[in-house]
Amino acid sequence: MSIAGPSQLPMAKDFSSFLSLEGASRKKSPLKGLLRFMKGDMVSLGGGLPHPSNFPFYSLSSDIASMKPVGQNVKNVAVVNEKAASVSSENVFVPHGPQPGKVENLSSALQMHRPKYQDWDVVLSAGNTDGFAKAVSMLCNRGDQILVEEWTYPAALEMMDPLGIRHVPVGMDGEGMSAVALKDLLDNWGSIPEQANEAKPRVVYLIPTGQNPTGATMSVQRRKDIIKVAKEHDLILIEDDPYYYLQFFIGEDKSADNETQSGWMPTLLSLDTDGRVIRLDTFSKTLAPGCRVGYMSMNARFCTIVQSHNEVTIQQPSGFSQGLLAEMLVSNWGQEGYKRYLTEKVRTEYFNRSQHLQACFRKHVNPRFASFIEPTAGMFVWIKIHVDQHPRYGTMPDSALMLELFNKCVENNVLMVPGWQFSCKPKPSNLDLSDLLGCWFDDEATYLRATFSYATFEQMDQAMTRFGESLEAVFSA
Repeated sequence: MSIAGPSQLPMAKDFSSFLSLEGASRKKSPLKGLLRFMKGDMVSLGGGLPHPSNFPFYSLSSDIASMKPVGQNVKNVAVVNEKAASVSSENVFVPHGPQPGKVENLSSALQMHRPKYQDWDVVLSAGNTDGFAKAVSMLCNRGDQILVEEWTYPAALEMMDPLGIRHVPVGMDGEGMSAVALKDLLDNWGSIPEQANEAKPRVVYLIPTGQNPTGATMSVQRRKDIIKVAKEHDLILIEDDPYYYLQFFIGEDKSADNETQSGWMPTLLSLDTDGRVIRLDTFSKTLAPGCRVGYMSMNARFCTIVQSHNEVTIQQPSGFSQGLLAEMLVSNWGQEGYKRYLTEKVRTEYFNRSQHLQACFRKHVNPRFASFIEPTAGMFVWIKIHVDQHPRYGTMPDSALMLELFNKCVENNVLMVPGWQFSCKPKPSNLDLSDLLGCWFDDEATYLRATFSYATFEQMDQAMTRFGESLEAVFSA
């Protein structure tokens, strides 16, 4: 599966010293508690589920969207959405055994983020959460620390905590993790008592595009700055990028990067000359979550270790999913067809959904009580609640005001994810975090995360109406 770059490119650096005990000993083998509120007239802007209208699988017999250029013959016509719009489709046939013209793997369709060194490789995962778990087990031992964005994906934190792997928050701004904050933290490591006897972290976990939960996307310069800090402090970067193809804009730097020239931001992996980036990709957000197929791109040594891990855990993602995806992406669509699908369908769908939710917010929500920064990618709007405008502000903890608002929202049948679930602060042991109507532990978590990925346009309008009414009720009390 290895695909070497041009011979003039450097080889990846030797990062063997980064391996955990588990990673070094690998040998070849001989956001759920919210579900209980989903009943009755509840409108949920909580879970970031991809919208089914984007799924290219039209039937169980595997009729898929044709991404052939307009004018080419197609085999049939299929109905793809609720509005019964007719589009071209093709039938996918996955043979029992090898046949001419059929494929057996995804490798030729996945090379869209080529790094700038020779010895890199790709290994399949069962999605980005699976890939992250394997990257962490390869690199970290109990007691180690990982640098993370100060607001981040809860499942990543929950995966690390039981393993005794701690996380250190890094400051963010409108572009996600701040390179300045990352550099300052590492330059001054050990300057405060809590760090005096702690080894400097060597691994960074970040979501550079459509960040979950904030929706922030790194500019080209920010990505370059993060790589620069990683080189200076000899860091491994875990680039978790499930929302990469849900970008709503054209990259601003068109000078050199092929991805940016075609409308996509350059990935951290594509800027990597050392082999220090582990990139996590998935088909969950672009094709369908149920595929349970993702892929990890990284230096060849790391790839070998992860493959050995796969051999004693998942073995490999579902063979049915792999066969279907391989035929669709390689035999039918090809890389250009896949890019066209991402550009013309996925990007357009989520851009329109994002714009609609924002319009509903502006229509129904008093800006004195809440605001947001317009997302440029992903599935989420990170809503800041202006608790300082509450008449009881300063007389009680901000967390108590946020809990009161969350309860009012649930009472009014609109559901969003509590901001504290994305907090990197240690969770108090004396609180029942499963009691969502009775718990809000972080006074700085004055946020709610809404998603525009799944609800209908009518439901989004209804949700923002109810949210605006909830704010008015709480802030007038």
